[in-house]
Amino acid sequence: MSSPHLPVARLLLGFGLGLALFAGLYWSLARGGQAPGLGATLLCAALGLAVAVGVAAAAFRKTLALVAAERRALAAERDAARAGADAGDAQVQHDRAWLEAILRDLSEAVVVADRDHRLLLFNARANELLAACGPVGLRRDLRLLLEIVDADAAFAAATASSCAATQIYLADGRGPFAARLAWVRDPAAASDAYVLTFGAHDAGQTARAALPPRPAFFDFDAQRLSPSDAALADRPLAALAYCVFDLETTGLDIETDAIVSVGAVRVLGSRVLASENFATLVDPGRPIPPASTAIHGIDDAAVAGAPDAAAAIAQLKRFAHDAVLVAHNAAFDLAFVARAAKAGGFAFDNPPFDTLLVARWLFPDLADHSLEGLANLLGIAVGQRHSALDDALATAAIFAKLVDICRHRGLATYGELAAASNMALDMRLAAHKLSRAGGL
Repeated sequence: MSSPHLPVARLLLGFGLGLALFAGLYWSLARGGQAPGLGATLLCAALGLAVAVGVAAAAFRKTLALVAAERRALAAERDAARAGADAGDAQVQHDRAWLEAILRDLSEAVVVADRDHRLLLFNARANELLAACGPVGLRRDLRLLLEIVDADAAFAAATASSCAATQIYLADGRGPFAARLAWVRDPAAASDAYVLTFGAHDAGQTARAALPPRPAFFDFDAQRLSPSDAALADRPLAALAYCVFDLETTGLDIETDAIVSVGAVRVLGSRVLASENFATLVDPGRPIPPASTAIHGIDDAAVAGAPDAAAAIAQLKRFAHDAVLVAHNAAFDLAFVARAAKAGGFAFDNPPFDTLLVARWLFPDLADHSLEGLANLLGIAVGQRHSALDDALATAAIFAKLVDICRHRGLATYGELAAASNMALDMRLAAHKLSRAGGL
């Protein structure tokens, strides 16, 4: 491309030549010994100007040609860039369609989730298997749909370049499924995710047995909501911190059975903080009956080396701190907690909140006040039943809905809720006494 200074140089050259021609003609006329007349002077000036204008016009045309050429070059570069971008978009669309086709046609289920276990991607086979366990969608907590056996060990063993072999159970009890777990990026990265692939049901295995509904356990004093001080009674429900927890046990006898796992999650007001959770297996100090293992999947080998009940409940106490303790059919769980705390020589007397008791007050005509019944009523998906952490997460979601309903019914503080729900408890206690006396 020509130098941008060339047209200017030619313009100056034209004026220089014109001036030189004018000076030469003027000097030639002046050699005759007399000054040129006005006509001769004007003729010299006209000839010099004509030369200058001619050269300048040529330079101007050259400038226009250069500008036009540069514009054409820029337009060509822009068109080439646009074509390249279009080609890149087409390649991205092609690659996406290709990936979707691969995922769709895979016989194995594939899910991708972030470190908080929120679904980022899943294929048709995964949707088919998980649909019976609850709503499947992006950002859904995968833990509500399936359980990874010994998840901590599997996540620790998996890397970005190698898979960890593990097993999973679906939330509806189907399993175990052989599974492979791998990190999409290095686990130390800030925005990593993991891929979980699982396939055919393992031969010779059967789905976990369904647990019969846990019987409603009525220790009326334990179920009564009684704020420990006036300050708690006056505090808004939306401003309180809660610890929602659940236990799995060797059986349903609160005097002789023992804890085998604990799960808990924090709730602030009516906001479930799912990532702030606590879970541990517990060594019951005795063999776990096969009938119980068939329900919650925990056997003697799983609890080997786990803390005993006193140590596990001490950890739960530290996790809960001074939060209100929330459980479904809380009297049952609190009876085990009290035994473990007594064995450990410490008090664990946080104020209680029983979702069963409050639900019975809010929905007196509901036929089924179980965890599943309330979840169906409130449109909440229940994860792996009889996994302590999953049950705690489901209870937390139910609890959050109950708190909102209480506020809409004009119960703003813990004290107001205690008074209302204890009225319902007193009525149930009266009915219980009449029933035992044969009056009903």
